[in-house]
Amino acid sequence: MKYAIVTDSVSCMPESEFIHRSFKLLPLAVSFEDVHYLDTISEKALIPMHAAARVGVKANSMSITPTEENIRKFVIEELVPYYDTVFFFTPGSGLTPIYDTCKRVADSIAAEAKAIRLEKSITTPFRISYINTQSALAGQGLVAMYADDLLKAETPLSEFTNKVSDLAPLAQSIVVIRDVIYARHRQKMKGNHSLSLPAAMIANALKVSPISKLHQNELVMIDVKTRGFANSVNKVFEFCIEQITQGLAVPMINVSVAGDPASLHQYNSFKRLQHECENHDIKLYIGVMTLAGSIQIGCGTVSVGIAPLDPEAAPG
Repeated sequence: MKYAIVTDSVSCMPESEFIHRSFKLLPLAVSFEDVHYLDTISEKALIPMHAAARVGVKANSMSITPTEENIRKFVIEELVPYYDTVFFFTPGSGLTPIYDTCKRVADSIAAEAKAIRLEKSITTPFRISYINTQSALAGQGLVAMYADDLLKAETPLSEFTNKVSDLAPLAQSIVVIRDVIYARHRQKMKGNHSLSLPAAMIANALKVSPISKLHQNELVMIDVKTRGFANSVNKVFEFCIEQITQGLAVPMINVSVAGDPASLHQYNSFKRLQHECENHDIKLYIGVMTLAGSIQIGCGTVSVGIAPLDPEAAPG
């Protein structure tokens, strides 16, 4: 079976994994000061853009969701002639409108796909489905990489679907926010006015770095007291170490940085995390966050994808 896993560019994973696995990128457009660009997974291009702090309130940065027409064109041109089975991996409609758009395309494209394949003398059927990862950023990338591992192992599709469905409610993306003012700005754009500007300014003055969790299609703030970005990142890595000793649903952790991954070595608990992963045969993925990802949460942010056995587990 020739298959492709499609993820949008908010899904975070290392560039090398994306290139060497059966992934196809549905890139989001991003804009800075009303100039539009197509998002990229190139770490060589992304690192200097993060270093230049292109993402920010003053830059009027935003991501642009593909239209149904964009996605249909992408499927027809990039997928139908080359793959027998396609899986869309995207968070649910609670986090992004892309899920519903992909669902509409997948549910309506069968006849058109069949005609195109017959023109190219391809008689095997074309199958397309959509899977709600229930998380975004590094958690979304974690679910997609696990799915690819299953398909590479030639897991039967019925078993594959069950295993991915079992993982999605456990996978979470833990996010450490560096810029509280920007995070408040993004939430306000989405209609969430729970964090006032004075409260955000106080948190910023106190150097509070909030920790949030993207899980089961919801974004929840779980720590708004820890001062210092390094302290918050260390707390998340310590949480990961604790969950490794208790057991994970899948033997992998996915870390994505809106900056240079080399910066992770400054955190005291990062080496311990590496050591624990090696001791417990856990694959540790490290990559650079896409622009569409960092636009959602801010420059310098760290996102960690992990699947604890306890769905309620969180740093604390």
